[in-house]
Amino acid sequence: MIAAFLALVLVSAGDYPGFVPPPNGTGDEILAASPRSFAMGGISAGLRDPVRFPLLNPAASGWALESGICLGGRYAEGDAEAWSGFLGFPNASLVIPLPWNLTLTGAIASRSRLLESADRIFEDYKGRIEWSGGLEESYAGVTFRGTDWLAVSLGGRCTFGSIVADVTLTPFDPGPPVPVNTVYRDDASLGQAWGGQLGLMIGTPAVSLGFSVTTDREGIVDVRRDYSGEGSDSLSMAYEIPGEIAAGASVRPVGWLLVGADVFTRKALNLLGSRMEGGSVVALGMEADLGSGFAARAGYNRMHGLWRDSARTLTAGGGYAFDGGHGGIDVAAGFQSWTDSLGADRGETVFSFSLWATESWLGE
Repeated sequence: MIAAFLALVLVSAGDYPGFVPPPNGTGDEILAASPRSFAMGGISAGLRDPVRFPLLNPAASGWALESGICLGGRYAEGDAEAWSGFLGFPNASLVIPLPWNLTLTGAIASRSRLLESADRIFEDYKGRIEWSGGLEESYAGVTFRGTDWLAVSLGGRCTFGSIVADVTLTPFDPGPPVPVNTVYRDDASLGQAWGGQLGLMIGTPAVSLGFSVTTDREGIVDVRRDYSGEGSDSLSMAYEIPGEIAAGASVRPVGWLLVGADVFTRKALNLLGSRMEGGSVVALGMEADLGSGFAARAGYNRMHGLWRDSARTLTAGGGYAFDGGHGGIDVAAGFQSWTDSLGADRGETVFSFSLWATESWLGE
């Protein structure tokens, strides 16, 4: 979950409370990793992959020989209420090789999901607030492979989404002209927050090294209040998403085995009096080629700080490439455990899957 940066004050009619941000910011956050990467503990920045979702390091697409598309989804069950029982926003990526060793890359993925409710006491009211919404991310850019072993990517990274707060208020001292109950909705629309992303990948048959940096992203959030009767209020102001760094390496000690490690880190977020500590995710993973198009994968990662401090995740999965390697399917499962702010043990099981195909498979 991204920090609770929506500490906004909505100027409203009468003495109604201002916009109340959700306790956990914009919800439970996830990293943008393909099912192949997720099954390997989430390693991605140092993993060459010309077809699958490359948002953490688009330079991984520099070795694409054919146009490719990858579509995937995510399902979770557990103590993370926002995700449990829901199918995640479909993730999609597209790579299109061009002349002069250039590759166009585009991707979109879920960033966070929000589903919370709480009772609140205000100066003149008591109320029930139900929050929902979340954030998405997209990327568009170009990758240039200058040599057989070096690729550089440059593009734009965009965050956008919305948060809706449905509010029911009961005044402590009802009576004319104050109604017994007041119902309204606050809709916070986070406009597109754009930043730059630079990626590097050194790739050889035996070793790959990758690095990606994303700048801070700035956008405008518009908060609109609609009452159950007539009337509305609104407010607009700037918001900012902090920059990120991802780095990793993968090694093939023997022809059938690939092992790798990744580090993802993000700066602390300070905005409008709220703060979320920075932190990192360290991941380890492996992939074994079983022959006949089958692959087995496993991994582990641990989070330090960020949205689930000290969370530990075990992952496993597999893949199958159809004859000729022009299409395939990847599946993955992971179990994450963590301790919440009240000291209670929590857990979540995640299932991830995708289909991918290249130009030859599509027959274009």
